Amino acid sequence: MTSRATFGDFLRLAHRGLDPGGHPDGTATAGENLEEIIRALARLVTVMRCYTRDLTATLPEITPRAQPVLSPCADACTQAHEALATVARFLALRDPVPRPTAITQPSAQARRLERAAASLRMGRDLLHTHFSVDTEGVRRPRSEWAPAITSEPVTRALLTEIARIARQAADQCSALALSQSANVAGDGQARRRLNAACQWLWMLEASARAAHQRAPTSSGGTELLSAIPVNTLPPRCVVRGGEPVTVLCEGAISSAERVRHLAWMAADRAAASQNLTVASLRQVAEHSTVTSHNCASLLGILAACMAQAGHAEASSRLTTAAEEASQARDTWLRAAREVTRIRTATPDLVSPAAIEAAELTLWTGRLAYADPDWSPSHGPAGALRPPETLAMEDLPQVIAVAHHACETLTSLACAEHDQVRAAAIAGRILVPTRSLPDDYDIPYPFARAPRERVVSLLKSYAESARASRRTADTLGGVAAMAHTPSRTLALARSAVTGQAEHHPDVTDPAWQQPAEADGQVAATAMPGPVQTILLDLGVNDVALLTRSAELDREAERLIIDAVTAADPHKRPARELSRSTGTAALVNHALQSGDPRAVTLLRPPVRAQREPPEREP
Repeated sequence: MTSRATFGDFLRLAHRGLDPGGHPDGTATAGENLEEIIRALARLVTVMRCYTRDLTATLPEITPRAQPVLSPCADACTQAHEALATVARFLALRDPVPRPTAITQPSAQARRLERAAASLRMGRDLLHTHFSVDTEGVRRPRSEWAPAITSEPVTRALLTEIARIARQAADQCSALALSQSANVAGDGQARRRLNAACQWLWMLEASARAAHQRAPTSSGGTELLSAIPVNTLPPRCVVRGGEPVTVLCEGAISSAERVRHLAWMAADRAAASQNLTVASLRQVAEHSTVTSHNCASLLGILAACMAQAGHAEASSRLTTAAEEASQARDTWLRAAREVTRIRTATPDLVSPAAIEAAELTLWTGRLAYADPDWSPSHGPAGALRPPETLAMEDLPQVIAVAHHACETLTSLACAEHDQVRAAAIAGRILVPTRSLPDDYDIPYPFARAPRERVVSLLKSYAESARASRRTADTLGGVAAMAHTPSRTLALARSAVTGQAEHHPDVTDPAWQQPAEADGQVAATAMPGPVQTILLDLGVNDVALLTRSAELDREAERLIIDAVTAADPHKRPARELSRSTGTAALVNHALQSGDPRAVTLLRPPVRAQREPPEREP
């Protein structure tokens, strides 16, 4: 893949920003100020609410009369958005805000929250580069990544990441809210507000955890989310001659991504069709034919390498892909012949996508042929690269090149099909008048192309797209098997089409925790109130600490059982955290991951009167 920034870069910065030991800046912090932490946490929550607003933007409106059936992921997204709205109300600034007197140094925790908020904000900006908003306020896709971003696997993965960040922030801020240390400045109101906000952040994480248990987040979804690049044209690599295999692979992948980017932009403007020229159509079709041939040759070389290394299954799949690439070459050749039979109403300018398609042909040819100075003018008769010239460590990259190239050929065929169709509707596809039957009496050298000729050309592009797609799908399975850099292409394809992934899925290990005997999720590493007291007393006896942890868990279960069994119309949920001791117990129950713990925060249910019967 190219060196473009990805969403995973900013996601890792957000997690690292919340790491207390991740940013040693050498500043001696005298203490923590809760009002400063509240303001910083409010900014982080604001960014997180923007994410959940994006996740719930396409969901149906939930009203008392209509309760739509939502998927576990959609239901969790809605609950997360509502939980963050409650957090924002607790963190709303109070006027006047007391100015810190004893604390002169910036709060270390506030700086961590600010860093995480800035990283998440930039990550969201990166995702939004793949969309545009029309005059009616509707979000439209602007790249090939847009369908993957809105797919359910990526949505589940993004919700999971938001929940993890919420958990990190809540764990750190709640400890300061309940701290009795003189280094933590803040009145009782600030402590209650901050602790209540943390409790609702834990509730958000519990909702996401419950959704994960009902519909597990796949490792593929998380990997795909992290791999989403910024929507910009990748940098262009220049072929100089004599490049090693690794450089050729990087150049070919960059060229393939550039072609897909430009093809998407051209297809997005297909309705205009003024820029479509027969020179561009001819160059794309001819070079796509040669690129397909290069891929077929390269896949044959890879199949031989895998067979020599003893990987029979991979060799068999690569052989199949080589045959499919040969079929794609034949379909592109038919498209090139069909293009020679038409003209366009605009001058013979060559589009950027056509120029990059020629570059892709050159890069793939330099990999497939033994001649380091190969060019398309040499034709297909040159000697192919011997399999022994490819090292085993080069094979994943070379497979990725073929995979990217076939995905690009698919995108090109679809883009050319849409542009030709739009141009034909606008009357911009022409044919020489002399090529028409004698009963056409047109006193001009060119005339509007007959319908059957346009249909024949569109059919050839459709066949090229299908053949290139079959090759790309086969290579997607090989990419997953060999763990190549292009496996994200297969993941994106699977996410959009809803098909099963080519490789056995592995659920995200970060969610997996050992279960207790009664089926509940095990307690977190953070000690409970009883265990905290023993630790403060300096007790290090393992048996005593184990007993204290059991007492904490029993207390949590007792409280949850009592609240669950209580009358929901009289449940004093908001009174539970008024005292520090009770707040500590509620916090630990929420951190435990017990899905029943959310009942501790839900407000009393108001009794609803039955609607009056309609008079006859």
